[in-house]
Amino acid sequence: MSHLVIVSAAYPPEPVVSARMSRDLALHLLERGHRVTVLCPQPSRPASACYSDYRSDGDPLVSDEDGVEVVRLPSFSAPQSALLPRLKESWSYGRHVCRYLTGRPAPDALYVNAWPLLAQALVAGYAHRNGVPLVLQVMDVYPESLVNKLPASLRPLAAPLVALDAWVARNARTVVTISEGMRDTYIDGRQVPAERVAVIPTWQDESIFLKPVSRREACARYGIAPEHFTFLYLGNIGAVAGVDFLLRAFHRAALGSAQLVIVGDGSQKSSCQKLGDSLGAANVYFISDHDADNVPLIQEMAHVCMLPVKRGAAASSIPSKLPAYMFSGKPVLATVDDGSDTARAIREAEGGWVGPPEDPEWLAAQMRAAAAAEPTELARLGLNAKNYALEHFSKGQGVGRLAWLVLSALGESGVQEQPTMLEGEYGSTDSR
Repeated sequence: MSHLVIVSAAYPPEPVVSARMSRDLALHLLERGHRVTVLCPQPSRPASACYSDYRSDGDPLVSDEDGVEVVRLPSFSAPQSALLPRLKESWSYGRHVCRYLTGRPAPDALYVNAWPLLAQALVAGYAHRNGVPLVLQVMDVYPESLVNKLPASLRPLAAPLVALDAWVARNARTVVTISEGMRDTYIDGRQVPAERVAVIPTWQDESIFLKPVSRREACARYGIAPEHFTFLYLGNIGAVAGVDFLLRAFHRAALGSAQLVIVGDGSQKSSCQKLGDSLGAANVYFISDHDADNVPLIQEMAHVCMLPVKRGAAASSIPSKLPAYMFSGKPVLATVDDGSDTARAIREAEGGWVGPPEDPEWLAAQMRAAAAAEPTELARLGLNAKNYALEHFSKGQGVGRLAWLVLSALGESGVQEQPTMLEGEYGSTDSR
């Protein structure tokens, strides 16, 4: 029985994608007969949630959760998006992980989905010194996704940070990215051999979307008028989400009885609420719900699901909300970089509409067109999106692919042959 350690920057009860992916992987590996330990920070996302039962000021909290040993480390947390606190959070988490591992028998393999870049580098250093095979999960490309947020005086720091990220990636047995664009970055920009970079999109547990859900029940629960055409945004209200742009476009569309429902929390929520008030935008509602199990219920309120992303932010990854939108069988209206994996997925699925980011005229016009569309057309687009999600974003396929890569890092018998679920566009580890 191998001992596998999952280093995860988030873990349930936090309702974020990395948390869910790490738990799914841990349970899958446990079912395969391995001992699994998860090293995670004490929960802090979203900032408005109360996690008092999972926090301590001193020693790690160790618990058995469905047979998985979960160690919640008392590292520094920075749920609000700010550069220096986030750097401290990454450094602190990496130090706590290495401190916990040092002096104990080395694990047989490490799966690392840690805060970039410092935590990743510290854990990669531990793995390198101790000869532990490392599978590195990349959810977003750093520092590139950070550079546009930095003052011009700090942007020269990008070069050494790119070099650090390249060192971490080249020391990994396998780098797992969530999109083809990210894979290209690590092959061409970080000089990682193509056969060591795999693509596994973030997945959703499709079973939670298969249960019948009543739209009227959902609207009643959240205080939303069921008779109005509803545009819905569900996710983090952060700096790159484009919710402010969405508010401006909805106000400009002047759709009368249509409504915009924004569900989530984040660093920009307060400013977006103030923007809505200043615009005098009618029929805009902000809702908070931290329970990830309620996603199908929330999305059932929507006629159209909204995916606005600021310019440049969708160039290298697929937002995790896209698979969830698609599994709900709703058409997706996205404003993302042309040529991005997000744009490609929606177009391939024929599951919605794609337009340029931060173009309020285009989005307002498309919102008017969507609200005027025949119900049969919206249903057709939604079904296309759901079928595409079942093929590309299902939990069964995603966790199976990821577990195969982790076990392959062990050189374990019985996993040398690539499973058929890895074949094709998204699972391929073949060179281009």
